[in-house]
Amino acid sequence: MVTKLEKDQDLIKNAGEIIFNKLLMGLNDSAEAVISLFHPDTTVEFPYASSLGTTPNMNYDEWYNYLKGGLPSMPNIKYDNIRVYQVDEQTYWAEVYGETRIPTTGQLYQQNWVMQFTLKDGLINFYREYWDPYAVVKAFGNGDLEVVRAVFNTVEK
Repeated sequence: MVTKLEKDQDLIKNAGEIIFNKLLMGLNDSAEAVISLFHPDTTVEFPYASSLGTTPNMNYDEWYNYLKGGLPSMPNIKYDNIRVYQVDEQTYWAEVYGETRIPTTGQLYQQNWVMQFTLKDGLINFYREYWDPYAVVKAFGNGDLEVVRAVFNTVEK
C-alpha cells in the first residue's frame, strides 16, 4: 500500500526518478517485478557484457531470461549514491553503487553502475547499463567465467 508520504514524494520526482527507484526495488524482488517496468519492444544493451558471454543487445524475452538467471544469485542489494539525471522529456542517465553477498561464493559483490534509459508509455523502452565485468567474475564465479555464464543463462559466443 502506498502511503501519503510516498505519494507526496512521487509528486516532486520526475518520471525517470520514479521508474528508476521502482527498478532498483524490483531488482531485489523478482524478474517479474523488473520486466513489468519494461516496454514489450524494449532493447537492453550491456556494452561490456560480451566479455562474459552475454549478448550485448537483448530484447524483452532475452532480458527476462537473463534476469531469471541472475537475480536469485544477488539477493538484497544495498544501493547508495543514487543519482538520476534528466536529459530530455523521455531520456535519463542514472548512477548507483550497490553491494550484496553472493550466496554461492560468499564473495561481496560491489558494483558501480551507470545507466541510460528512455521511457515510452510510462515504461522503459531502451536501457543501456555499464558495469565492471571483472567485479562480476570475481564475485559470482570466484574468477571462473564459465560459472558466471551459467548463472546468467548465457553461453560463449
